[in-house]
Amino acid sequence: MRLNFFDHSWRYADSCPCDLHFAEYLEERGIRGRTIFHFGTGEHHLLALRNAARAPEDRNEILAVTASLKEHAEYARLIIEDAELAISYKVLFTDIHTLSPRLLPAFDLVTLFHHGEYYDPEESAYAPLDDRGLIEIFLTRLAPGGRLLFYTGSIGFHRTAPLLADLVGGGRLAKVDEHRSLVVYARPGD
Repeated sequence: MRLNFFDHSWRYADSCPCDLHFAEYLEERGIRGRTIFHFGTGEHHLLALRNAARAPEDRNEILAVTASLKEHAEYARLIIEDAELAISYKVLFTDIHTLSPRLLPAFDLVTLFHHGEYYDPEESAYAPLDDRGLIEIFLTRLAPGGRLLFYTGSIGFHRTAPLLADLVGGGRLAKVDEHRSLVVYARPGD
């Protein structure tokens, strides 16, 4: 079976402002020195570039995932040109639905901005995770006080919202913040 991936990419952050809104969220709240999992890099890699512009002691460590060949190729080009970028920014090319909790460390912040956008039960039959499983796996990988962030402008948010409501109703998640197009959740009490 063939991997579910994208031949296209998102070159400009203004076509999908979630990364810009997240960079602002980090800066406005003074979030630094944290571990971040980021779903969907965009060919612009805006989050990485904004992070790299910070003083070294203020940078966050970012592990990102893309299913776009062009976005991953641009990441390779960027780190070849500026090796320092690779210190705090790593990008995996894979279908996020194939991740295993055993391979993932604990994260302070997890962005699932593109949750619900491309999982297809037939095209992704090889993947051990569906959309609910993806949220569940990151709930287990949240560090104490950790946050899950979602993009309300996503074309898949209509699939994500009921899952979030179910987790909130079941007492496993609580909405704790908003920033522009982003909604922020945490485990209750965190």
